[in-house]
Amino acid sequence: MVNNSAHFVSTISVESILDNEIMVSFDVELLFTNVPINAAVEAALQKLENDPSLADCSTPAPPPIVDLLNFVLRSTYFQYNGSIYEQQEGAAMGSQVSAVIANLYMESFEEQAMATSPYKPRILKRYVDDTFTGLDSGSVDSFLQHFNNQEPSIRFAMETEIDSKPASRDTAVSREPDGRLTTSVYRKPMHTEQYLVYDSHHPQSVKCDIVKCLYDRAKRLLTKPSVISKEKKHL
Repeated sequence: MVNNSAHFVSTISVESILDNEIMVSFDVELLFTNVPINAAVEAALQKLENDPSLADCSTPAPPPIVDLLNFVLRSTYFQYNGSIYEQQEGAAMGSQVSAVIANLYMESFEEQAMATSPYKPRILKRYVDDTFTGLDSGSVDSFLQHFNNQEPSIRFAMETEIDSKPASRDTAVSREPDGRLTTSVYRKPMHTEQYLVYDSHHPQSVKCDIVKCLYDRAKRLLTKPSVISKEKKHL
């Protein structure tokens, strides 16, 4: 499992792609609200039971922990149009536990899908619900179908490279002439370049941190010196 987006990018940038391969980005549609709770809780239980250091940092054993997790995940209620509803499946949007349980589930999902996949890609990098891979051009559709057949509620959308550049999260991956992969900042076509009005009443520290965040992102995502210079000029 990839722990953060910077690691996600760094592991891509050391890869290369063959002439007969195509770069493809897979994205789970509405992951949080489609996570199957039973399977997610089972994935969490397996992780806890296989963790030899659990006894050093937690007094409860795995079963009580998972009971509490199951209670939290199945205690989601909301009001709409005067009526109270209970969420039957999926993790609640905004809940602190949702991101953790979704990531745990996707790791288990990926392991199962790859174990049964007839095609094993040389490159497969995932960050939560975004998966970057290099596939033989003739196996792209069957690979997508295989992933979509694993769990009824988990559906993947697919984006293949255009002009040798697919996008994964906020990262554009480029294929160099020698097959090496380089990364740069990706902005969606509808991106407005607007972050915060400078004369707003937000603290000065917030305004400064926005600029710092953009520079830090560029420093972590960019792997080509000429692109780094261009991005700094853009900022």
